[in-house]
Amino acid sequence: MLMTLNEDFLYHPRKYNKIELWKDVSPEQWNDAAWQRKNSIRSVDQLKKVIRMNDHQEAEIRRTIGTLRQEGKEPLRITPYYASLMQEDPFNPVFFGEVSHKRLDPIFWQSVPTPANLMFPDAGVEGAMSEGSRSYGAAYQRYPNRVALFVAENTSCASYCVHCQRAKSLDTTADVNSREVDKGLFYIGYNPNINEVLVTGGDALMISFKRLKYILGELSRIPHLRAIRIATRVPVVLPMLITDELLQMIRESSNRYNKGPEKYVYFMTHINHYQEVTSDLAAAVGKITRHGFTIRNQTVLLNHVNDHYRTLAETFRRMFWVGVHPYYLLQCHKEKGIVHFITPIQVGKIYMKHLQGWISGITVPRYAANIEGGGGKVLLMPSGHDTLNLDTSIDDKISESYANVYTWDHKKILRYEALGRATREEYEEAMHIMDRFIGHRGVFLPKLIIVDRDGHHLETTNRTKLPTFERSKKAKLLDYELFNAEMPLTNPVDAYDKIENAFNRSKFNK
Repeated sequence: MLMTLNEDFLYHPRKYNKIELWKDVSPEQWNDAAWQRKNSIRSVDQLKKVIRMNDHQEAEIRRTIGTLRQEGKEPLRITPYYASLMQEDPFNPVFFGEVSHKRLDPIFWQSVPTPANLMFPDAGVEGAMSEGSRSYGAAYQRYPNRVALFVAENTSCASYCVHCQRAKSLDTTADVNSREVDKGLFYIGYNPNINEVLVTGGDALMISFKRLKYILGELSRIPHLRAIRIATRVPVVLPMLITDELLQMIRESSNRYNKGPEKYVYFMTHINHYQEVTSDLAAAVGKITRHGFTIRNQTVLLNHVNDHYRTLAETFRRMFWVGVHPYYLLQCHKEKGIVHFITPIQVGKIYMKHLQGWISGITVPRYAANIEGGGGKVLLMPSGHDTLNLDTSIDDKISESYANVYTWDHKKILRYEALGRATREEYEEAMHIMDRFIGHRGVFLPKLIIVDRDGHHLETTNRTKLPTFERSKKAKLLDYELFNAEMPLTNPVDAYDKIENAFNRSKFNK
């Protein structure tokens, strides 16, 4: 169980040598990145030695993985370190500030395929980002001044995320050939409008030293390229890979042939839950920052993972306290097989509104949707009211199934449906299967648009009751001490005499 913030804000993983699968592993092995990669969990037989599951749960996970593999996907890969963040019984986790029996372990839910990944087959599409339609070689462009450069080599990521937007394109052992990488590098140098590049993989740090050194060196030659962004989840799932040697190579290679001002290099990572903020993550981030790099984060708003006011606040605060800057809170994609992760835009806006003022502004990310079809990110930040009806609070719009979206390049998407669609029969069957799988009802609550057999809108399933967000409730959730009629102490003048007396008794009264 987590400690309170007054004791320690870092999450404490399970002791790995107390877990059956790794009971004979030495500290030297555990802290070796190569050992972690070699011993990643790839089978249910390994998984059941790490977490508690009954026969039915085991059989359903096996069935899901088998089906996904038949589709050409490689659905299960978890580093031992990341698996140790899972609670022993992921179906009955223990949290603080949340109703535990209504939730699943967030690491399990992000890492392990479940029957939910086979449901609602018509509710999303594969390859929703349409990356192949906006690419030259390995370079993918959605904005005038920046591109993504895909560089995966023999693998995509250290741990596979079940909710990944690229579940289809990075579903097996991924390898972008050298010619495609070179064509991408050529295009970045060819187009003088490009001043920033995202080096990604999957995970940019999962490629060899040799390839990464080559890519960064070639980028350093391009005079109009000013910023290099390295996309990686390694600090979260494989922190022992972050070494001084690696970071020194990145720093030197990024400016090896550069003749102008030093290029700005920074890291992008992916923390979704405060359970991922550990001492190992903090140590990896510390190394990154000591080498002069900043590190920013993109959190995905995920149903059953972080769709809770306390969870979001704690996640943003804690990552910032260890040196990771919250950057985006992203709406989950309508990718096939993951629509059960989607939280409605209206709910996201409500949470964002209520975070303002309660955590520092620098820890509040921008809420955005990454529009399907390659249109780029669109900000969804709330004003507190519906802009079309100034008398209507955002909190009153929870049951709406759509949002009006206006993109940065003047595209309008009226009644943008962030949710997937399903028939009533599909929805009820899914609920039955998942209630039995989890072992108790009321946990699996997918947010969907229910349609009839002709595709006509009937209702949404977004009926989740949100917490009552009175000031005292927020203060209690975020561990603020309360003062005077359950109001947080926000103005010292309100308690001037009390504070003055305390000051007079303190060491500061000289």
